[in-house]
Amino acid sequence: MQRIKRADVLVIGGGGAGLRAAVAAAEVGASVIVADKGPIGRTGTTFTAASDWMAFGAALGHADPADSPREHWIDIMVKGCLVCRPELSRIIAEEAPARLVELDEWGAEFDRTEDGRFVQKLSDGARFARAAGKGTQTGPAILHALLRRIEQLNAAPGAGSIEMMYPVTVADLLVADGKIFGAWGWNTADGSQVVFAAPSVVLAAGGAGQAFAVNVFPHRAAGDGYALGLRAGASLVNMEFIQIGPSIVHPFAFALSGVFWRLSPRVTNAAGHEFLSSYMPEGVDLEEALRLKAVSYPFTVRNSSMWVDIGVFTEIAEGRGTEHHGVYMDVTHNGVEALEHKAAVPLKHLRQRGLDFTRQAFEFAPAVQHFNGGVAINEQAATGITGLFAAGENAGGQHGADRPGGNALADSQVFGRRAGEAAARASAGRAFTEADTADLARELVSLMPAGAQSGTPVEDLHRELAWHLWRWCSVVRHAKGLQAAVNTARRVRAQAPGASATHPWQRHELQTMALVAEAVTRAALLRDESRGTHYRRDCDEINAPRWQRQIAWRLEGEDLQPDLGAPISLPPELPDLQQHLEAAYGRR
Repeated sequence: MQRIKRADVLVIGGGGAGLRAAVAAAEVGASVIVADKGPIGRTGTTFTAASDWMAFGAALGHADPADSPREHWIDIMVKGCLVCRPELSRIIAEEAPARLVELDEWGAEFDRTEDGRFVQKLSDGARFARAAGKGTQTGPAILHALLRRIEQLNAAPGAGSIEMMYPVTVADLLVADGKIFGAWGWNTADGSQVVFAAPSVVLAAGGAGQAFAVNVFPHRAAGDGYALGLRAGASLVNMEFIQIGPSIVHPFAFALSGVFWRLSPRVTNAAGHEFLSSYMPEGVDLEEALRLKAVSYPFTVRNSSMWVDIGVFTEIAEGRGTEHHGVYMDVTHNGVEALEHKAAVPLKHLRQRGLDFTRQAFEFAPAVQHFNGGVAINEQAATGITGLFAAGENAGGQHGADRPGGNALADSQVFGRRAGEAAARASAGRAFTEADTADLARELVSLMPAGAQSGTPVEDLHRELAWHLWRWCSVVRHAKGLQAAVNTARRVRAQAPGASATHPWQRHELQTMALVAEAVTRAALLRDESRGTHYRRDCDEINAPRWQRQIAWRLEGEDLQPDLGAPISLPPELPDLQQHLEAAYGRR
């Protein structure tokens, strides 16, 4: 080992959830290390994700005084199709307003009306306008505010401290007798190994987007937090539920939310043929499907917008897409003046990056955008392993089969804060020596293959895994395809340790993606119904009562084992929830 770094709390991931956890832990007085693969605050999805209105959902009631945290809670439960934990969803709804105001006070400067209220817009899955933000810059604004707060804490006497470390890839957590002792990994700049001695760890490393061929995730988003949690003994839940939304896929990523679908877009395949009308079932009107797509960004079985996504996906999957796995959207027929008026925000953002949709069509596809599942947590973001916490996209249970727009950012701040506070308090009562940590790390490192191997190149295995996952486990799913994806994930898991790679962390990352991919595909295969973002073409049931439960996964040795949790009941505090469910889905 080159060095040992000690802290009260190690946060893995420097995005919105990770930095909020670091702030909360330091405010309690803890020493914190934030470890990330790239520059802190600039490599996670909070920073890189882009759309015309990046939303932070908070029931402030500024746009509609009838809104409230209770109404937000109802929307989370309804959009989640009752496979989210009511107690966790309630926490997001109740605490999101305070977290939004807090960020604004720290310098986020979210958009406001002339009378000083926050601008709040209607987002998908919400009955009230509660999506606040700063246009395309919401994510960067949140990170700016958090980094500014970190500077204040590091300069304040009596507060804890926050140290940033990058580029670091965390290979494994150090666990003994069900307790966290830290982690070890690589400094990928020089290849050296580093050990973190920490009695508390917060998993906030983001989703596993790079396991799918078409995604809008950062370059090395491999799902590290999920695999670290599994190997430490924690459970994953709701991994089959993934947000997949239409996004520009070349020459960069950008989410195509509401405004584009209100511009009567012409959607054509690589041969120039308009195809959407041929995918509309009898009784489904294309114009109505496009209207609903404008308020249903991620793919969902809740309404007929699903057929738009299915059509686009099928054209690409069956080989009629572009070389970048996309199809074309053209809105130029609206005219320059109309587009500059109706789509001013995305137009400005995209023109600055060299794409002018008043003059040209562009390539888009259903892209993996957010994982609704993750490491199972309780109200304090604890995972059941002493000293291990999870937040943001690494946490599971607070989102269900789908989620209202704006809940991901709200969740990152609500449970980021809770995870950081709980981790700091948990670390205060534990003591161990650095030698204990070094011994655990030495044992794990000895099991990790080093140097170049002679097997299949990592890049080839990754390419095969990612295409099979997107092809068989994204928009359209069925048993035969899902089983093929499961088989691919298992084979890549077995081949990864001996794969040819320049650096050992490349093999480790591939193995991580394959492990997560197996959990995702097996969950999707087991859930033989359609619900929210999970569409089984070969199953007739939608929101089947027997599947009103979460599927959990735990590692036993090297094998993933499922656990079907108890059915989730309607919370007694929401006696009118059944009416809202029937309004959204009808009686089934």
